[in-house]
Amino acid sequence: MLYVVGIGPGNEDYFTKEAENALNSTDLIVCYTGYKKYVERFDKEIYVSGMTKELERVEYALNEAENKDVALVSNGDATIYGLASLAYELNEKNLHNVTIKVLSGLTSASVCSSILGAPLNHDFAVVSLSNLLTPLETILKRINCAVESDMVLAIYNPLGKKRKEPFLKTVEIISNYSKDRNIDYIVGIVKNAGRNDSEYKITTINNLVNNLDEFMQYIDMSTTLVIGNSNTKIIDGMMITPRGYMSKYE
Repeated sequence: MLYVVGIGPGNEDYFTKEAENALNSTDLIVCYTGYKKYVERFDKEIYVSGMTKELERVEYALNEAENKDVALVSNGDATIYGLASLAYELNEKNLHNVTIKVLSGLTSASVCSSILGAPLNHDFAVVSLSNLLTPLETILKRINCAVESDMVLAIYNPLGKKRKEPFLKTVEIISNYSKDRNIDYIVGIVKNAGRNDSEYKITTINNLVNNLDEFMQYIDMSTTLVIGNSNTKIIDGMMITPRGYMSKYE
């Protein structure tokens, strides 16, 4: 049996009961090197590999799962930019015939929404700015469509040390809509969501653009951005997107 386990942001408080049970009962844990520190407490054999080794890591987990119970760990939710889909693909392609069970976990967008207030309380889209697996033109098309449709937008992997173009072009798209619609979109910025060193800022797209260098020093790959829609507002210092109850039932 292969359990594909989402462990949330990493802190124990965010592990689901289902994930805890699976990691306590499996024979082997397979994960990215950076996640090892979050699963060492289960006192299991752990196999790790680094960034860009996803194919090798999942294939190893499937091979081992033919004879034992294995937990393949993803940060956040294993089905949201995680390894669940790859596990199914390789299981079929390489004829492993392993039974796969996916265990849900808290993704960054949900955790960040609670930290910021309630910005995802209406329709929203989640887009990763990492163009390692997705062409930049596709990413920017999706960003454009989300902002055009006035959805709240959660942005993963916004800015790497050497990967700045996707972020800069995304900011440009949002800023252009801001000018055309005369809306200073509210922007939530959360670093290390759900971890001990979690922190956040709430600003606007105009302020971000006007202080771009400062914000680019702050934002990194452990940051999630939440861009509000035309109705998002600040209430008691928190970022809130109304669902519409007040206007519907008053």
